[in-house]
Amino acid sequence: MRKPLTIALLMALLGLSSLYSQQRSITDYLAECERKYGSDANLVNGEKYFYPYGLANGTPFFFSESRSARISIQGKEFEAAQLRYDIFNQKLVLDFQNIYGGTSSLVLRNEWVESFAFDNQKFIKMKGPDGQTGYFQLVTDGSIACVYKWSKKYLLNLTSGEQNYYFTEPSKESFLLMGGQFHSYRSNNSFLKVFEAENQKLVKQFMRQSKVKVNNATDSQIRHLVEYCNSLYHEDS
Repeated sequence: MRKPLTIALLMALLGLSSLYSQQRSITDYLAECERKYGSDANLVNGEKYFYPYGLANGTPFFFSESRSARISIQGKEFEAAQLRYDIFNQKLVLDFQNIYGGTSSLVLRNEWVESFAFDNQKFIKMKGPDGQTGYFQLVTDGSIACVYKWSKKYLLNLTSGEQNYYFTEPSKESFLLMGGQFHSYRSNNSFLKVFEAENQKLVKQFMRQSKVKVNNATDSQIRHLVEYCNSLYHEDS
């Protein structure tokens, strides 16, 4: 049975003062959402998004513009959704064309979203090393997995003589997951310390042969490296 949009969403869309007079607009709006994303309301159940950083340089988003994404919400997959990932506030913003030809945006409910992916970059919701639930980029999975936690900072720029705010470029924290434990790494040395002594030499040799420096390695290089690390443990078992 389709879940209805929440009262909070309807009020955010139309405003309390015009709720009754705009009843027809609610119907049109829901119909448009269903035409674009199907009859299931999981995807469009959220609150209207307003961009609050109009005077700041940069954006809080992973990509500056919305991109086509696959989203998993409560076990259901949605394809070709135009999505923006706000890594500063840890929010997902769904963009779509409304019935008037303009662009509307909704903040998706984080508690419902399980994962999303832009092309080959997949993000999953999980509890981090600080005990807080958030989105992590899953670089590679397995007995040993690698995930990134992305973030931005919102800072005041005082160098230009005028006080204005700006967003930094995205930065990441890198982790290996082993046995349910997070192991942070920033260099080849800290990467190697995750492993037992008998495997450190083998991993170090592989890193030298592959010319991998984990602090600036591509996702594909990290996948190749972690796949090799997984193979060592499979051999031991």
